[in-house]
Amino acid sequence: MFCKILNSFLSVIISGSLLASDIKADNLFQFFADKYFLETSFTQTTSIDFKDRQIRGKLNAIRSGNFKIEYFEPMKEIISADDNFLYKLDIELEQLDIVPREEYFKDTPINIFITELEDLNDTYLVESCINENNSVICTITTKDLDSFVDTLFLKFTANELTELSYLDSFGQSVTLEFDEISWKKFDEAKLLIETPEGIDVVYH
Repeated sequence: MFCKILNSFLSVIISGSLLASDIKADNLFQFFADKYFLETSFTQTTSIDFKDRQIRGKLNAIRSGNFKIEYFEPMKEIISADDNFLYKLDIELEQLDIVPREEYFKDTPINIFITELEDLNDTYLVESCINENNSVICTITTKDLDSFVDTLFLKFTANELTELSYLDSFGQSVTLEFDEISWKKFDEAKLLIETPEGIDVVYH
């Protein structure tokens, strides 16, 4: 369940001294080297069986491993993680699930933004980075053959990563388009979930 939810997100815009035309397969992850905080809005389009579903959301993440993803109407879900636990708040069901963190994020798209740079190279293989219509599209695969993510694509335009998409083993194609992106440090209180009154808390 949590893997499918975590599939639903991933995002970032890369700002730096290099332009998209400078991104190569052997230097892709270097763009993330000095980026420890991420705050961005996104539009997510999920396609399966020729049907599309679109939803807006917001992502906060830090390289030390913690993050928060908030999906807006009509989904109204929040997913957050600290050093020890994963939290999933479903407003419609009025329930907060809390589970041990364990290995839920391994090979998930969010992993790119919460994992140290040297570990990214151990987890992912950059197959290619191709110039196309004034953008660069990089194709990434995971080294774990059991990963639910089959292929990841990062699209860069100018000095920004404007789109992330991926194919997963559930037959879904997911595209995230980013806006209002910031790599500036933010108050880590933004990663916490505020639990409304009347919410059932379920520990797993």
